[in-house]
Amino acid sequence: MMNTAATEMTTAENSHRGAFWNTSTFSLWALILLIIVATPQLICMPVTNDVSYYDLQARTVMRGGMLYRDMVEPNFPGVVWVHITVRSLFGWSTEALRAFDLLIFSLTVFLLTRFVAGVRFQLAFLLFLAYYSVSEWCHVQRDLWLLLPTAAALNLRWAQIQRTTQEAVAGKTLFLYGLLEGLVWGAGVWLKPHVVIPALAVWLCSLASSDLRAKVWKDLGGLLTGGLIAGALGLSWLYFTQTLPWFLEMQLDWNREYLAEGNFGNLRYIILNMVARFFPYILIHLAAVPAAILLLLRQDPQRSAQTALRLRLLSALYLAWLLQVVLLQHPFDYVHFPPLLLGLSLLVYTFHCTRRARLTRWLLTGSFLVMALIYSPVTKPAYLRLWSACLEQGSTGKIRNQLARIPYPDWEDMEHVAEFLKSQQTQDREVTCFSNDMVHLYLSLDLEPSTRFVYTQSYIEFYPSRRPLIFKALRESPQRFVLSNLMAGGLLVSQANEIGPEGPNAYPPDFPEHLKAKFPFSLPIAFRSGSLVVHHYQEQSATDSPTESTDKQ
Repeated sequence: MMNTAATEMTTAENSHRGAFWNTSTFSLWALILLIIVATPQLICMPVTNDVSYYDLQARTVMRGGMLYRDMVEPNFPGVVWVHITVRSLFGWSTEALRAFDLLIFSLTVFLLTRFVAGVRFQLAFLLFLAYYSVSEWCHVQRDLWLLLPTAAALNLRWAQIQRTTQEAVAGKTLFLYGLLEGLVWGAGVWLKPHVVIPALAVWLCSLASSDLRAKVWKDLGGLLTGGLIAGALGLSWLYFTQTLPWFLEMQLDWNREYLAEGNFGNLRYIILNMVARFFPYILIHLAAVPAAILLLLRQDPQRSAQTALRLRLLSALYLAWLLQVVLLQHPFDYVHFPPLLLGLSLLVYTFHCTRRARLTRWLLTGSFLVMALIYSPVTKPAYLRLWSACLEQGSTGKIRNQLARIPYPDWEDMEHVAEFLKSQQTQDREVTCFSNDMVHLYLSLDLEPSTRFVYTQSYIEFYPSRRPLIFKALRESPQRFVLSNLMAGGLLVSQANEIGPEGPNAYPPDFPEHLKAKFPFSLPIAFRSGSLVVHHYQEQSATDSPTESTDKQ
């Protein structure tokens, strides 16, 4: 079997590394410097509400509860299994989860750079720079974690291609290694089933190898067997924990309505904001998409067959991932971050393997790097000054506010709300976090949610046929307080934080009047800090419809 790294390094093509290879040592030192100066701040950044919600589900299971039955969740359970593992081993701090996220990303970068041998440190630096530069919405997310099994499977696919070049290789060996790759892809499916599209694209592209085509059935049989085993293991866990009926109800019944009703407001505004947060990395697609298409459609005669196939595999993975993101998923930052990383990997490796237009490649690479450094928060003095504070104080509300790339919720306001609820001696199920942003308080106060509909506001919107069920559960719960975020009224941060003539425990002047007649904004305000509001619950205000006016006591 040909050794992939050694072969690439000894080919005539790689003797034309040029200046790109000469930047390897510089890139390594730049990477080390980046990790040293930016990691404390990264660890102290806040996490998003999805992260806390998965933590809540993990806590429920660890306390003897049941997924899907005790908390409504439309997604597969793989991410909760990860949270259970991390929390069991390392405790419940956000710093521990962020350190784990950094470890997973580091392993992913290692595997991606292993696949593109010859330009490892240059690519590693750019990938880490992107990781440290994006918003907290991209971190500690299953989409980013999904890149780890994907990168592992990509390397296994390449090794399988190389293995088929051996005339004496046994069919049993191909089957077993295919089974291993299938297990890896199957594990990824439990994180997010969308990965089957990139997996299929990579396998179909690998059939460009005539040696693999000649032994395709052993390879395919192993892949499918591995995938089925991974699926069976996950289903067995669901069955033996008696979670399977609830899981199937969510996937086959609830999720049909979720997909039909999904509405995230002004999509143009959401997409424009996402583009702004991703600049300049969003520009990667402008070059990576046409490059990937050309690499799949034609082969450069100056490249070896090995390099051409490697580029095609990476192109197929990138295009398939981008396609499923655009067509099947929501326009959220964490969804779009992985294909940007894959597109960046493809461009760096393509530039490395291209002899022509050396000056143009250098100008494009240099211009992009300069923009990335200028727009990255890790080069800002205010960010660098937080280095020692992060080491000394950890992730406090004040530090989180200074590090957050998304200006809501306000983490100091969150601490004020927590102090108020503590002063009220709140117990389990006495607090309803109507706004998703507030679910962090269930963990920080060690409280159980009032109902299984933890994302109350979202589930009211996305499951209209379940609204009577949700409001019935709210009325029957022992809730005393309902928490909301005034940003839900479509206000700017400055408008939501404004104090009007009625005082600090009243709505800001620009808060929409029509919302004041709807749950939970029809409830009296017990406490307010900035845009975060604690409503005192009154039963008459919980109606069967979120659009109906509510009576006030």
